[in-house]
Amino acid sequence: MRYHRQMLLPDFGEAAQEALGQATVLIAGVGALGCGVADLLARAGVGTLRIVDRDIVETSNLQRQMLYAQRDADDARPKAIAAADRLTAINPDITIEPHVTDITPATIEPLAARCHVLVDGLDNLDTRYLLNDLAVRDGLPYVYGGAVGTGGLVMPLLPPDPRGPVQWDAPTGCLRCVFPEPPPPGTLPTCDTAGVLGPAIGTVTAHQAALTLSLLIGRTGDDLDRTMHAVDPWQGESRRMALPGPSATCPCCGSRTFEWLEGGRGSAASVLCGRNAVQVHPHQSGHMNLDELAARLTEHGDVRHDAHVLRCTLPDDITITVFADGRALIATDDLVAARSIYDTYIGA
Repeated sequence: MRYHRQMLLPDFGEAAQEALGQATVLIAGVGALGCGVADLLARAGVGTLRIVDRDIVETSNLQRQMLYAQRDADDARPKAIAAADRLTAINPDITIEPHVTDITPATIEPLAARCHVLVDGLDNLDTRYLLNDLAVRDGLPYVYGGAVGTGGLVMPLLPPDPRGPVQWDAPTGCLRCVFPEPPPPGTLPTCDTAGVLGPAIGTVTAHQAALTLSLLIGRTGDDLDRTMHAVDPWQGESRRMALPGPSATCPCCGSRTFEWLEGGRGSAASVLCGRNAVQVHPHQSGHMNLDELAARLTEHGDVRHDAHVLRCTLPDDITITVFADGRALIATDDLVAARSIYDTYIGA
């Protein structure tokens, strides 16, 4: 039997395996994190994997994104499609639903419909806060994951009012209880500016997959790890921190105000009339330190800047013009590509 070895485990058996086979999981993003989680869940026999990604496969992805091969990069295949083909080859007995689209307030509800668990394979904070809004509103578990450099962070976020197929008694705080506000744009490093260690991805995704499997088979009591787990396999470090409970003052799970889901927060992008450029305008206010951004981008392209504006020419003659308020003009007429470039090189 395909699942015989895991069915020998104390918490599995036939009933647990059947529960996995009937479950649907949304994997939001199939970059490095999403690839690792999807691979493990497919091999474990999760019945339906709904995988969503807006990007195509590039050669630089292959160092850490385990579902892709060189031919996928050579053909510039959409990640969701290439991942679906690989996952189907791994386990043809499950259903893979690929969606080549951007996760936005307009698309997230149908993408998450009938899902048991939401899994974070994302590369930007706006979409994470959007996923958190939906998880709290609909009472769905959200398995957060993030990695950059040599370390990463994992935590299960269990809203106070579970309404989906997975139930629990002890909730945790939501993402906004842990991180009330995203940092200003350009503050955090990204994988493209700070690098990322492949084994760090593997460590994070293994923990994400274990949490997801636990939730799907009903391990939602004291046997579920409800901590924020920070790992750095390069340094041999691992720390666990207790997650806060739901806060009455939290605007999301306390006041049930869903700013990202309702479109009031999150980066906005629009094509500039009369020219081949898209303006990306994050709603997070604050002054961007252009000197620090220039230092991060120098190794990736030709950078010129002063106190008011930074201009960087990247490979393939992609030009980014960044203003001190966080706005950016990106030389393309593709809204999705512009947001992806912004998230990759500026971040948050």
